[in-house]
Amino acid sequence: MLDSLVTYYVHRQDPLPPSDALAYQYILAGNGLFIRAETCFFEAILPIAACAVRGLAPLRHSFRLKVARIPARLLNTILTDARRARRPDSGLNEVLYQFYHHGQTVQVKKPAQHTTAVAILAAGAADERILCDLHSHGNMHAFFSRADDADEQGAKVYVVIGKLDTAPEIRLRVGVYGYWLPLPVTAVFTGNGPFQDLYQKENES
Repeated sequence: MLDSLVTYYVHRQDPLPPSDALAYQYILAGNGLFIRAETCFFEAILPIAACAVRGLAPLRHSFRLKVARIPARLLNTILTDARRARRPDSGLNEVLYQFYHHGQTVQVKKPAQHTTAVAILAAGAADERILCDLHSHGNMHAFFSRADDADEQGAKVYVVIGKLDTAPEIRLRVGVYGYWLPLPVTAVFTGNGPFQDLYQKENES
């Protein structure tokens, strides 16, 4: 079983066969190195390093959600709650939310946590029912920091929101064990809710 936890594949021709890895698979393709993973919620192929490998077939990054998208109305609920995380100086602390997907229904929960203006220390063990972690950056821009990169090491969807009091904005990425792929919010949610999707903004300009 341990031998199949991580597997390796040389992509000589299309189509790409199903993965034989329990956790993730590295794929060497004609245009570089990729990582592939499948969870109960999604399938994803992420680029790791671009390079030309003669004689192999090229590959494209991809993401496919296997369950119903998360209702955008929950983003309205989160914005309202995150705006309440005030310090005595009226500044905002960061807050963490988790989306539990039960197949036909989705719950958003706020785990027990200690928060500051720049950090979150949350309690609780990993739960395979969690599709998505979302945290706020208060009134800073929505961006993934180096601390976020260090924390977000699972096979999961990760979201950050920012500029909550002025022009709320949002970023989303899928993570596969330390590698990430930015995606539009609508790849996972039914809409942007009250937020401007920075991925969409940057890819339209």
